[in-house]
Amino acid sequence: MSENLSEKLFTQKSNVQETSTIIPNSNSKKNHKLHDVIMDGESRDGWYRLLKFMLWAWQGVDMIDCYDVLARISVSKNERSHADILDSVIGFRSGNWSYEWTQKAMSYQKKGNDFAQQGLDILAKEAYYSASQLYSIASYPHLKTDELSIQAQVLAFNSYRESCKHNQDMILKEIKVPFEGKQISCYLHLPHTDDIHPVVIVSGGLDTLQCELFPLFEQQLAPAGIAMLTVDLPGIGHSSGVKLEQDSSNLHQAIIHYLKEVPWVDHSRIALMGMRFGGNVATRLAFLEPNTVKSVIAVGAAVGSIFDKLDNFKKLPPVLLDCIASRTQIERSDVQSLYQYCVPFSLIKQGLLHRRRIEIPLLSIGHKNDVMCNEADLKLIARASYEGESRIIDKAPIFESYLNSLSYSAQWLTRHLQE
Repeated sequence: MSENLSEKLFTQKSNVQETSTIIPNSNSKKNHKLHDVIMDGESRDGWYRLLKFMLWAWQGVDMIDCYDVLARISVSKNERSHADILDSVIGFRSGNWSYEWTQKAMSYQKKGNDFAQQGLDILAKEAYYSASQLYSIASYPHLKTDELSIQAQVLAFNSYRESCKHNQDMILKEIKVPFEGKQISCYLHLPHTDDIHPVVIVSGGLDTLQCELFPLFEQQLAPAGIAMLTVDLPGIGHSSGVKLEQDSSNLHQAIIHYLKEVPWVDHSRIALMGMRFGGNVATRLAFLEPNTVKSVIAVGAAVGSIFDKLDNFKKLPPVLLDCIASRTQIERSDVQSLYQYCVPFSLIKQGLLHRRRIEIPLLSIGHKNDVMCNEADLKLIARASYEGESRIIDKAPIFESYLNSLSYSAQWLTRHLQE
C-alpha cells in the first residue's frame, strides 16, 4: 500500500474540529468511573473515549504500543477543547488522539510495505493488520463529520485489505450490497473456495468498525469451516451513509436476501452474530426472518433494559451517547431527547421478546451487571426461543470468560448450521 495516501491525508493541521466537540451535549463530555461498560472498555476519569484495553488486546494490538500512545496524549502541553479531558487536544498534532494513533499505525504500514516488497507474506500480513487496528483506534469513536476519523477509516480499511491479500490461510471478498440507492461494502471471509460454506453475518456495536472483528474468524469460525460476513451498522464505517432508524435491521435484512447472489456461501445455512447494538439487530431478525436464519448469537445485546428505563440509559458514558446521536443523525446527544428517540429500539416495546417462542435457536452471552445488557435481558433473549440458552458471566476474570464464551459460540454455530 502506498505511503503517499497516508501522507496526503494526514499533515499536521490545527483547523479541524476536535472530536469531543462535534456533537453538542448539555452535559460534560468527561467520563467518571461510575459505571463500567463491561467487555467494551473502561470509563476512566479524565478521558472522553473508553479505553478498550481488553478488546484491543483481543484484536491483536500490542499493549506496549497502547500505553506509549496514551502516555503521549496524557503529557501533551498543546491546547485542549476541555482542559480536564486528556484526549481533547485540538488539531492534528502532538497529543491529539488521531495524530498519535496514526503515527503508530504508519510505522506498521511502512513495515508492511517493506515486507511485501521482499516477498515476506507472513510478516507483511501481520504488519498491515497491526496498522489496520491502530488506524481504527485513531478513528474511534467514528463520528460522521469528524474529518480526522474519516481519514483514519480509509487507511484502516486499506490496511485491512492489504493484510488479507498476504494471508495464505483465508480469502477475502468485498461484497457490495445495493441498499437505498447506495452500495454497502461488506467483507466476506472464506476459509477457502473449494466448497460453499455456511456463513455467519457478524456486526459489532455502534462504535465498532467491521475490520476489528477478524480474530473471531481466524480463531473460531475458520477452523470450523464457517465463512464470516462482516457488516458495519447503519451510520458507521462503510454504512455511514445509512441512517440508523427504528427499523434497525433493514440493512441487514437486505444483506440476507442479497446473499442468494453470492456464489461462495450456502444461503440455506445463514446465522447471525451481533455484539451490543449488533445484537439488537441480530435478535430482531430472528423474529423477522424465521425461514432464512438458522441461528442467532447475541453478545451483550442492547435489547431491553437500556431503552426501557431512563435511569439505565443515563448510565451510558458520553462517548456512547455521541455515537448514538451520530448514527441516528440527531444533532444533540443530551440524555433526555436522545432517550425518547431510542425507546422504540427496545425489542420489548416492539412486542418481539414477549411474543410466543420462536423455533430459531438463540444464544445470549453477557455479564450479569452489564450496563447495556443485564442478567434479565440475557434470560429474556434465551426464553424467546424453544432452543434458547444464556451464558451469564458472573465471575472474574471477566474477559477470559468472555473469550471462552466465543469458543462456545463457534461450537453452537457449527451444531445449528449443520442441522
